[in-house]
Amino acid sequence: MSWIRKVYLYLVALISLVIIVTGSIQLIDLGLKQWVFTKADQDYYYPVAKLDCTVFSESERIKMPECNDPDYQAREEQRQRDSRDSQKQRQASTAIAMIVVGTPVFYFHFKLARKEQ
Repeated sequence: MSWIRKVYLYLVALISLVIIVTGSIQLIDLGLKQWVFTKADQDYYYPVAKLDCTVFSESERIKMPECNDPDYQAREEQRQRDSRDSQKQRQASTAIAMIVVGTPVFYFHFKLARKEQ
């Protein structure tokens, strides 16, 4: 029964090590995109399209409410910037959580597995 315990401990240690490495890769990737390769993720975002303000209804032409607002374009671009920033924060928090949770799990199980020998 001892070999089953040893396999379990090494398997959990391996899985937690993979989680730590994955979190580290995500964090390094985010840092490189933020400070070194600043134009790396600009390809994923598109400029706000100009609106065609005439919408046909059954009875007459009507204007969409956004067409009456001259600041719509600026607000939409700001919304996209905010969305990009929040996505980066979510990615960073996920990567940090993977590292913080994976490290003690790896250390504990690997230490027990080494003690079993």
